Amino acid sequence: MGRAGRRRFLVAAGALLAASGARAQNQARKRVRIGALTQVDTFRAPHWKPFFAELEKRGWRQGREYSLEVKEGRGDPERYLELSRDLVREGIDIVLAVTTAPALAFRQVSDKIPVVAMCGYPVEAGLGASLSRPGGNVTGVASYAGAGVWSKMLELLREMKPGLEEVGLLMDYVPPAFPDGPVALKELDEGARRLRMRLRVWSVRKGEEVAPALAQIGTSPMQALIVSAGGGANIDPAGLPLIGETLTRRRLPSITDFAGTVFAKAGCTLAYSPNIVEIHVRLAAFVDRILRGANPAELPFELPTRFDLVVNAKSARAIGLSVPQSLLLRADRVIE
Repeated sequence: MGRAGRRRFLVAAGALLAASGARAQNQARKRVRIGALTQVDTFRAPHWKPFFAELEKRGWRQGREYSLEVKEGRGDPERYLELSRDLVREGIDIVLAVTTAPALAFRQVSDKIPVVAMCGYPVEAGLGASLSRPGGNVTGVASYAGAGVWSKMLELLREMKPGLEEVGLLMDYVPPAFPDGPVALKELDEGARRLRMRLRVWSVRKGEEVAPALAQIGTSPMQALIVSAGGGANIDPAGLPLIGETLTRRRLPSITDFAGTVFAKAGCTLAYSPNIVEIHVRLAAFVDRILRGANPAELPFELPTRFDLVVNAKSARAIGLSVPQSLLLRADRVIE
C-alpha cells in the first residue's frame, strides 16, 4: 500500500473509530426513566431534597442522566394498578414507590422491573420473603419494621403527661390505602398493654370521616391523642385545623409520626419518627445500586438507624403544659 493509500486508510479508520465512540457515548448517556408511584406529588417539598442531592452525588442528574415520571394514586389501590400498567407500557427502568400500597400494586403488574420502596412493614405486607433477602423485584427502606416507633410514642406521651392512662388514636394508616396499617395498630396495642394504658382507636379512610371522629374525640375521657401523619388522600388538609381546635379545646397533648404537614397544621405537641434525611439518602443509594446492576432480590431492606424527636413548646403552652426538661434535652428540635 502506497503512502497515499495508507493516508486514506488511516483517515477512514479514524472516522470509523470516532463514529463508534460517538455511538458508545450516546448509549452511555441514554437517559434513565424513573417512575414514581405516590399518593400525591410531594417531590418539590424540602424533605425530598436529600434524595435528589444524593442521586446527583452518585452521578445521576435529573434532566440529564435520568427523568422522573410521577404518578399520583391518591391512596386508591385500583388507581395504583392502572398507573403501574402505564409505567410498564412507557418502558420505565425502575420504580420508586412511596408507601406500601403502590409497591404492592406494581409488583402485581411486573415482577421484573425493579422497585425501590419506602414502606412500613414489607414482610408482613408481602413485599418480600424476609428483610434480609427480599427474593423478588422489591427492596428499599422499611421505616417502621422492628423500630418500635409506635410504642415509643406512648412512652413519650406519658413523659409529657405523667400518670397518663387513656390515649386516643386518630389513624389514617388504614387498608386498602395502607395495607400494613394493622401491623402498626398491633404494635400500639401491645405497647398500651405493657404500659397499662387504655387505647381508643378512630380509623379514618376518607377526609369526610375526620370531623365525625373528632366529634367523638371531643367528648371522650382520653388524656392524649396520637395522630398518624398519612395526610394526602386519607386526612383531608381541610380537617387539620379541626384537629388543632380539638386538641386546644380538650387540652390534649398529642404526638404524630412525622414532623410535616399534620404536625405543623394540627399543632401537635410532639413528633417522633425515623430521620427523614437518612431515609431519602438510603432510597437514592438503592436506586443508584440497582441502576448499576445490583439485583433487588439480593438487597436487604434497610431499617432506620436515626430517629428524630421534635417538641412544639408553643403548642404545649397553649394547652397549659410545660415540656419536661428530660424531653427538651433529648429533642432534636424545639419549636418555641
